[in-house]
Order: sequence, then C-alpha cells, then structure tokens
Amino acid sequence: MFKHFAAAACACALVASPAAAQQSPDASQAQDLSLCAGAVAAIGNLDVINYPRGANGEWAALLGRILEQLNREEGLEGMTGRYAADAAKGYWREQPASERQAAANACRERYAG
Repeated sequence: MFKHFAAAACACALVASPAAAQQSPDASQAQDLSLCAGAVAAIGNLDVINYPRGANGEWAALLGRILEQLNREEGLEGMTGRYAADAAKGYWREQPASERQAAANACRERYAG
C-alpha cells in the first residue's frame, strides 16, 4: 500500500506543471517522458498501466517506445514510471483537446525514433 502511495506522490510531483516542464531546458528526461506517455495515452485512449495488453491504433507503438525509455530512468523503473505516466494521462484528459493533441504531436516528433 505504501509503495503505491509513494508512486502516486511521485507522479503528482511530476505532473504538477506539465506545460512549464516541457518548455524548461532544465526539465528532466524522466519528467518529459512521463508527460509524453500521459499525453500519448490520453490522445490514443490507451491504458498505461496494462500496456501492451489491448493496445492498438496509431499511438500504441509510440507509447511503447516512450515507456521503454521511461523504464530506464532512475527512480521510475517498472510500475513507478507507469504510475507517473498514468497520472500524467489524467492531467492531459482534463486539458482542452487542442492542447492534448499539440502535446501528443510534439511528443511524437521527439520520440517517434
């Protein structure tokens, strides 16, 4: 239980100011990856926690690439990174569709590989 609470607290800290974080040159790679995973999951209606189960559509492969990179970030390995990305997805779902789309498109440009 404490483990989930700690992960949720970490996730909340990561998404406290997503727009500023993505524009800041000092933003960590982990924060950017979490926010991007959330934006992509929100726009593609994908389940970050259970990915890849049931994942399909144009955004699924991109989410997979972002989650792979997120999994290599110190402190956000495994489910901790997924919880952070899921919290970011919740944030992006509450934003206007145009902002959500713009964020997902920017993430696609950065991480499409």
